[in-house]
Amino acid sequence: MGLVKFGQLECVKQEDWNGQDDIYITINGKHVYSTRMSEGDKHSINRSFRFDGDVARVRMYESDSADDDDLLGEQIPLLGYGEMKFREDDAYYTLSYELS
Repeated sequence: MGLVKFGQLECVKQEDWNGQDDIYITINGKHVYSTRMSEGDKHSINRSFRFDGDVARVRMYESDSADDDDLLGEQIPLLGYGEMKFREDDAYYTLSYELS
């Protein structure tokens, strides 16, 4: 079991062409956080999440009602402080973290 704390989430480039992105984050398949963001937005999450197992597989999605949700990327945070980058499907998000 581990603990990961998310810090600041930044939208450098959003996935949707119009309106806001409906973002959600999972850890090992478990939904842990949701928000709406536009290009240039920064959100301070500042919350810790427990996960089972030795590895935290963090995935970020953009929710779509018309078709399947868009996977923006998967990252595995390393011990200590760092920043994950999610750059798939023409989007670009960064998320700072602390893994202990």
